[in-house]
Parts: sequence; C-alpha cells; structure tokens
Amino acid sequence: MRSRQPENADPAFLNEKTARKQAERQLLLDALAGGLDAEPIAWAPGNATVIAPALLASPRLRLRPWTDADREPFAAMTADTEVMRHFPAPLSRAQSDAWIDRMSRKIEERGWGFWALDYLAEGAAAPQFAGFTGLHIPDPEFPCGPCVEVGWRLAQRFWGLGLATEAARLSLRAGFESLGLQEIVAMTTLRNTRSRAVMQRLGMQESPADEFDHWAYPADNPERRCCIYRLPRARWSADPQPHRS
Repeated sequence: MRSRQPENADPAFLNEKTARKQAERQLLLDALAGGLDAEPIAWAPGNATVIAPALLASPRLRLRPWTDADREPFAAMTADTEVMRHFPAPLSRAQSDAWIDRMSRKIEERGWGFWALDYLAEGAAAPQFAGFTGLHIPDPEFPCGPCVEVGWRLAQRFWGLGLATEAARLSLRAGFESLGLQEIVAMTTLRNTRSRAVMQRLGMQESPADEFDHWAYPADNPERRCCIYRLPRARWSADPQPHRS
C-alpha cells in the first residue's frame, strides 16, 4: 500500500495534489456508479442526493448538517483522550474546526456524509449535541475501496445508551434506501472493542482478509492494525431489526 499524504499538506504542492485528487475522484465515482441501483452520486453543489429528513431521525435522535454552534462541543469531544484513544492523536481546536469544515462541504456537495448527531433526551429543554454519525467515502487506498463506510464518534457522556447503534442504523437506512448502495462497510482498529461491538449489533460481519496496517499510526503503535466489517444490502434487507421503522 502506498503512503498517503495528509489532508493538511504543505500549500507548495496543493495545485498538483488538487489535479491528482480530481482525477482520483472521478475514477472513484465511476467505480461507485457500477455498484448503485440509484443514479451515480452527484458531487456538484445543487445536484446533491436528497435524503428525506424522516430517514435521519428517530424519537430520540436526529442527524443533521453541522452548524457553528457545534464547534465548541465537538472540539471538547475530539480533545478528550478517552474518546480519541483508538485514533492517532486528539485534535487541536484548529484541526477540529477544519474537520467540521470538510464534512460540511461534503454534505453540501453530495447531500450526505458524517452528520452532526443530536440527542433528544426525554424531558430535555433542547436537543443535545452528542457527536457525529453518518456515511463517508474513505480514501480509495483502503482495502475495501472504493466503498462507502458508516462511522460514528460520540462524547463520553453519551456512551452506554445505545445511541451509536441507533444512529448508525439511521445512516444505513439512508444509504440503502436513498442511495441504493449494495454494500456499506465499517472500519476500526482491532483493539477498539466498543466500536466492533456496535458493528456486530448492526449485523455487519468482519472480513479477516481485509485487515490492514493504517498508515496514520507509527509502525510500533499497537492501534495500527485495523479491521473491516461489511454489510451487503441483501443481509440488511433480511435483518429483523427495526431499521425501517
């Protein structure tokens, strides 16, 4: 697997990188189009896929676009060493804000992505920002690429409530019903047992042949070894879980 340039690369080669990424993006779109029942995913602003808001909500959860009000709690969450235990490092405030900006652009371009997650607690005066959940096209260098992944990250105080599983089911429903995807994957480190348990509850199955060493971690980091879980559309459709309620 070849090395990957970080997204916050030196501006000196951004023009060359932009041209290369545009070509890679088109190749990825062409590949994805072959695995969709719906029309190919549109990237251009104004031509994004429309996902019905009802598909992104439950009585206690809501997935939505990002706002500036999310920046402070998201920065606190991504600076939490326990939340970021299985990631290369916690994020600085500048890195956290840049991440929100990137995700917001992707949602604007496609109509979907990693959405902000609101927890609608019973009796609460207002929704509470809990983290994010959604769908994403990862780097095509991953063993599963080109693919669409489901992902999540929640602040510690929202752990243990079943929110990650419930929010991920909303994302899967959007991916299979609105985008017509034939498969959705999930990735994490082998040591991240909490996320792996969520993947299993979603009906995803581990693909041992897809294990890989993530280039963002040093060679001697025990988190470097990662796994991929897969969920084909047929298995999701046969799942008795109330993912279409």
